[in-house]
Amino acid sequence: MESQQLTLGGFLEALDAVPRDAQLYVSFGSAKRLGGFVRRHRPYVDGVALEPRMRETENTATAGAFAAHLRRAAFGLSYSTEDRPVDEFLSGWHTPVWVSTRHELSFNAVTGVEMVKGCAVIRTTDLAPVQGPSLQRITDEEAINRMRVEHLRRTGQDIQLAPAAERHLLRFVMVGRSDLLHRMEEARADLAAFESSLQAKKDRVARLEEEAARNDYLLGIRNDLPGDEPGCNGLCHRASDVGVAVPGDPVAYPHDSCPEHGA
Repeated sequence: MESQQLTLGGFLEALDAVPRDAQLYVSFGSAKRLGGFVRRHRPYVDGVALEPRMRETENTATAGAFAAHLRRAAFGLSYSTEDRPVDEFLSGWHTPVWVSTRHELSFNAVTGVEMVKGCAVIRTTDLAPVQGPSLQRITDEEAINRMRVEHLRRTGQDIQLAPAAERHLLRFVMVGRSDLLHRMEEARADLAAFESSLQAKKDRVARLEEEAARNDYLLGIRNDLPGDEPGCNGLCHRASDVGVAVPGDPVAYPHDSCPEHGA
């Protein structure tokens, strides 16, 4: 561990030294905020990991909120997997702090918190060459050749860059992978939230239509009561009503008055 890397205690002191209401950011690719999830770092290196996200949460929006969250959630953590015994060395005041995603073998040591244009910015330094392996599974030569092949297929152009430019692009591929996986995870979460919200809106419209038809029946505007038409009158309990997920959502308990499923 480099002397510049902050421990959990030092990181909390650094957060306490900046204004509590300062918006909190982290210098980490496209992810500029921190999620509220705190976990142990890699099994072969000590530390706790702060996970970068695209958007802040209630616990991570400001320096004060995140410091309070860390005091609740970051102490006493252990590292364990199915094929590894529980870590007996729990996280504490002297545990090193990293910024790490679940998508890559990252070793970004937290080195400080500084105020930039009224915002609190968490600074990190990459210790991957010292602390752990790279994501790359092939030689640099093979990786550069694959970049040329991919570019040729995508654009129809076969270009050959200077060695320094090739190395820069190779490093950018690894950084870009993390950014892309962040954006993909956020997009999937947005899609799931949208689909859930859309279904809730459809259900609300259906309920309001049924209530409107019932009111019209009571006022004599219409003479047919919803449910009089052939088919299920909606009073039967389906599988989803009793907490069972079955394709097609069949009727679990039919109602006696139902013209389709009643006795």
